[in-house]
Amino acid sequence: MDHPVDFSQLPEASRRALGGPAPLKMMVARGMAPLPPAALVSALYGLAYNREDVALRDAAAKTLGALPDAVLNGALGTADLHPAVLDDLAARFRTNRAVLERVVRHGQTAGETIATLARTSDEELSEIIATNEQRLLANPEIIEALYMNEHTRMSTADRIVELAARNGLTVNIRGFDNIVAALNEQGGRGATAVRAEPVADERQADAEFRVALELAKDLEGDAVREEEDGTLKLNEQGDKVDKSIAKMTITEKIRTAMLGNAGQRALLIRSPNRLVFSAVLDSPKIQEDEILKFSASRQVSADVLRRISMDRGFTRLYDVKLNLVNNPKTPLTDGMRFLPHLREPDMRKLLGNKNIASGLRNAVMGMLANKKKK
Repeated sequence: MDHPVDFSQLPEASRRALGGPAPLKMMVARGMAPLPPAALVSALYGLAYNREDVALRDAAAKTLGALPDAVLNGALGTADLHPAVLDDLAARFRTNRAVLERVVRHGQTAGETIATLARTSDEELSEIIATNEQRLLANPEIIEALYMNEHTRMSTADRIVELAARNGLTVNIRGFDNIVAALNEQGGRGATAVRAEPVADERQADAEFRVALELAKDLEGDAVREEEDGTLKLNEQGDKVDKSIAKMTITEKIRTAMLGNAGQRALLIRSPNRLVFSAVLDSPKIQEDEILKFSASRQVSADVLRRISMDRGFTRLYDVKLNLVNNPKTPLTDGMRFLPHLREPDMRKLLGNKNIASGLRNAVMGMLANKKKK
C-alpha cells in the first residue's frame, strides 16, 4: 500500500493536530498531546511521513512504534482508523501478535494488508484470516496467499478453495482449476477424504500434512535418484518421504507439489494422476535443473513429457529440447517439433540412440542429408 494517504481522510482531531503550530506537532510526535487513541495514532501516522521536518518525523516514528498497549487497543477498538493507518501498524508491529490479530479482525483493514499478512502468518493467525469469508470473496488474493503459506492448515486450504469455486472466483494460483477438480473428485470433503490411511478428523490430517512437509525439508540431493536404466533409487530418507506422500489425498499431493521441495516433486512427478504431475510443473518453486531431469526421465509418463514440450518457458532451454528428442517416451509428434532446433553434432549422436522411434530416426537422417547437400 502506498503511504502516506491524503491526510484529509484522517479523523478531524488528527487533521487539526497535523495543521497546528510546530510546538503542538512536536507534542503529538512525542505522544504527549491529549488526543483520543485513534486520533493520536492517526496523527502520529501523518507525522511519521513528514517530508519537511526530519526531527518531527523521527520522533513520531519512534513514538508510533513503541505505543503502549492501552493506546493501541483503544485505537484498534474503534472504527475510526483509516485502512492505510492499519496497514502501517501491521508493518510496524509485525512481531506483535496481539496487534496483528486486532488488525486482522478490524473491519477497516484493506484486503491488500490482509493478503500481505496471510503470506507469512502462522497457523493460528491464518485461521483467523480464513474465517472472514466475506473478505476472502472480496479479495481473492487473500485466498492465494493463504493457500501458498505452508503454515495454513490443509483442511483450511481445501475449504477456502471450495469457497472460491462455489462463488465462481478464479484465484491467481497456477493450476487453480486442477485444485478445484481434485476437490470435486474427493467429493469436496477436504483433508480427511480419500486418504490411503483414513484419519479420525481434520486436525490429525492437518498434522500429518505438516509432518510430511517438515520431513522433506532436509531431503538431500541424492535421496531420490534415477539410474541410467530408469530405475528409481531412494535412500532411507527418500523412502520415508515417499511413504508419507503415499498416504496423502490428491489435494494434499497437489499442495505438496506447490509448497514442497525438489525431492518431493521428484516423487510426485511420477504420479499417474494428471492433476498431481501438473501441479509439479505448475509449482512456483520448480527449478530449471528439475525440468532437465524430468525431460530425460524414463520414469515419467508420456503425458508429463508432452506437457513439458508444450511449455515455452521450459523448452527455451536447449538441453530440455535435446532431452525430449532423445527420450523414447516423448510422443513422436512432440519430439519431431524440436528436431530443427538441434545442432548437427547432437543430431548425429541421436542416430546412435537405439531407443528412439524409427520415424524420428528417418527424419534425422533426412535432415542431415539435406544439410550435406547444402
